[in-house]
Amino acid sequence: MKVKTREEIRTIAAALRQQGKRIVFTNGCFDLLHVGHVRYLRAAKAQGDVLIVGLNSDASVRGLKGPQRPLIPQEQRAEVLAGLEAVDYVVIFDESTPHETIKAVVPHVHVKGGDYTEDQLPEAPLVRALGGRVVIVPVVEGWSTTAIAQRIQGLRGEGLGQGQPSILNPQPIVVGVIPARYASSRFPGKALADIAGKPMIQWVYERASQAECLQRLLVATDDERIAEAVRRFGGEVVMTSPEHPSGTDRLAEAVRDMPCDIVVNVQGDEPLIDPRAIEQAVQPLLNDAALQMSTLATPITAEEVWHDPNVVKVVTDVNGFALYFSRASIPYHRSGMPPLNALHHVGLYVYRKDFLLRFAALAPTPLEELERLEQLRVLESGGKIKVVVTDYTAIGVDTLEDLEKVRVRLGVPKSAPS
Repeated sequence: MKVKTREEIRTIAAALRQQGKRIVFTNGCFDLLHVGHVRYLRAAKAQGDVLIVGLNSDASVRGLKGPQRPLIPQEQRAEVLAGLEAVDYVVIFDESTPHETIKAVVPHVHVKGGDYTEDQLPEAPLVRALGGRVVIVPVVEGWSTTAIAQRIQGLRGEGLGQGQPSILNPQPIVVGVIPARYASSRFPGKALADIAGKPMIQWVYERASQAECLQRLLVATDDERIAEAVRRFGGEVVMTSPEHPSGTDRLAEAVRDMPCDIVVNVQGDEPLIDPRAIEQAVQPLLNDAALQMSTLATPITAEEVWHDPNVVKVVTDVNGFALYFSRASIPYHRSGMPPLNALHHVGLYVYRKDFLLRFAALAPTPLEELERLEQLRVLESGGKIKVVVTDYTAIGVDTLEDLEKVRVRLGVPKSAPS
């Protein structure tokens, strides 16, 4: 059983921090456990490596919610919580607020439900003072433990909300991953290239973290130099095998054992990534549970771009699904000018987690190897990729010249260090 005393939790949390584990803490009454709580705890666990749940004792619940609560004794609530896959440890506290428990845990992330705001949380200043941050998980309209309890007790006449999408179909957990390696053939160490006093990987991380759809963001690398740079600016990093032939394989390893539903592959060499583009790419998978993968493309208006073999083009069907990706000038136009539907592929990918793991396990396919475009493996294997047309134009850094373009865009003097 994973129920611990506060002193036990203090010792356990200290050991976890020494191991470099990211600790998430949440607290609540959980006095009538239901599937909404399970979904909430999964979303909380997605914020880090270890989830510690502070459970209000019976006396604390009665003080907060009246003499008729809780409906389930604390020992049983603790046992059920401790049995959930997402929960690593449970600690019971008697106070109305978990200040002493938070001091024992010293969490990296404190999670609360969206019926609160950070300013309303009395423990928020303490969490920040201890070096942690507060994350609010969106609440599901129309569902609450109190409302369900009232229904069970016969205090309300209406039903439990049959057909409500909130509990049956909760918001998926979306995780962003930035694959980053040091050994680039054209620009070794580019992830650490200086841009206005910050390494490029930090620019990517900070801009991607502004995407509201991401509940967690991390860098996946095989190089300790990159990992240390990420830790220095406070980002989350996971070490992966140095044997991966592609970023997709690194991505799959990073999320294989992570509780998440949707995975965003954020390119580590796009320091000017627009967080709105990430949200645009994710939206189709949030709207349609049948979609397995999506990506972005932007219209081509210049002939030289259309003919450039370094620019990947994509053509789509009438429903916006990719028909083919190529470095050639597609679709062919006899006038020699790019047709109105010519699209420049933007290499930002979104996957359902199970689809990503299946895709990464497939052997390379003939067209993929011919064009040197990994996404063709999906099409050759019978999969579908939704293409979202955006006005975002990526600026990838593959050479020192590309890096200079980014510096110019940011107004950095040319004399800035490389």
